[in-house]
Amino acid sequence: MPKGATHVLGLDIGNDSIKMVELALARAGVRLVTEPAIRPTPPGSVSGGVVVDAAAVSETLREMFAEKRCSTRKAVASVGGDTSVVTRVISMPRMTGKELDEAMQWELDRQTPFPVDQVIFDFAPLPAAPGAAETENMEVFLAVGQEDMINAHVQVLQGAKLTPVHIDVEPLALARALIGLPEAGLREQTVCLIDAGATFTGIYIFRNGWPAFLRTVPTAGESLTDAIREALGTDRERAEQAKRQFADVSQMAYEGPPLEAPLVGEESGSAVFDSLYEESTPSGEEEPARLGEDLETIPATELEIEAPPPAVIPPAAPAPAPPHSTLPPEAQHAREIVSEAVSQRVYDLVTEISRSLDFYRRQHRTETMSQIVLCGGTAHLTGLAALISGETGLPTRIANPFEYLDTEGVSSPEYLRDLGPNMAVAVGLALRDMVD
Repeated sequence: MPKGATHVLGLDIGNDSIKMVELALARAGVRLVTEPAIRPTPPGSVSGGVVVDAAAVSETLREMFAEKRCSTRKAVASVGGDTSVVTRVISMPRMTGKELDEAMQWELDRQTPFPVDQVIFDFAPLPAAPGAAETENMEVFLAVGQEDMINAHVQVLQGAKLTPVHIDVEPLALARALIGLPEAGLREQTVCLIDAGATFTGIYIFRNGWPAFLRTVPTAGESLTDAIREALGTDRERAEQAKRQFADVSQMAYEGPPLEAPLVGEESGSAVFDSLYEESTPSGEEEPARLGEDLETIPATELEIEAPPPAVIPPAAPAPAPPHSTLPPEAQHAREIVSEAVSQRVYDLVTEISRSLDFYRRQHRTETMSQIVLCGGTAHLTGLAALISGETGLPTRIANPFEYLDTEGVSSPEYLRDLGPNMAVAVGLALRDMVD
């Protein structure tokens, strides 16, 4: 039986939004106690995953706690971002116990950009892949965070009159929520989790529940918004709204048949993600012009990967025809413009995902990856799951971390399904002491 915090709040404090989930361990499994909460992060209060205005974030947490009438003050939060946290799987000479403890002290200086006297870190040796021959090296999972950043998160929780139980890292929380529960049937498989958030996208491969490959790339929700802003010459707020209403990359997936059909049944927009289309255009505003031919692309990847060996792929069924659009002409025109604006960056993102998977497959030729699970706010982008599936040859589904929780009487399954991709980290944080 798991021990520790078995009735707890999971808090995902991000640059763009703050998510709160209250879970409790019951006899029949894990129960959702109150309806999940999500609010915009106070402007300028969190940057790159680092809390810079603790008072503003604490106030938002107090409001969320009161609004949902949460019944526990125990909280688990995460630290993330691409500048203040390092999570890596590293290769080291095979050793055990005290030898490994001493070696990691020296390895810190080589693996992290932070002064070693200003960090908090943890590590764990990873089990070898099933059937793999024992070698002279071993894999170790390393997580390092700047001490000031971690202390700021603790200060935020205490300022909201919450009791910090653990500070975790996002990749482990995601794995706990999406593959850690036995009902998911993924514990003994190799699964890729794609966390497409606001400022970066995490590409995380887990083997038998343990991290095996961790990488982040800069293309994410904000870079798509920037592409729309640059193409249309509008402000950031309007570009963000245009992305949420009109961005659709379904046609990119239909340019060729996918190697394998995605697990998602529909690519219709989420009720949580989309806003209503305003048919009328305010007077005095001109209709957005057609886009130019060139869009800025993301910087070239630092991961040097050779061309993969030819893959043996079974013949795939023909791709279904794109659904017939029933949008008004004005809305269809807006969709074409916005979708064209984001297409290059979406293609860059999917290419980086495919390259990462090819790199991992080359290093672990005896393994079979079963599927991709897509989460994060950008997972709502219409057509993205099908596009990833077509480019990688793997079934791709949109995450629903509430799928195997007891949610009866708390909220509708449809609402939780739509909200799910945004809440995966928060759910995984709350589950920390509830799953083996």
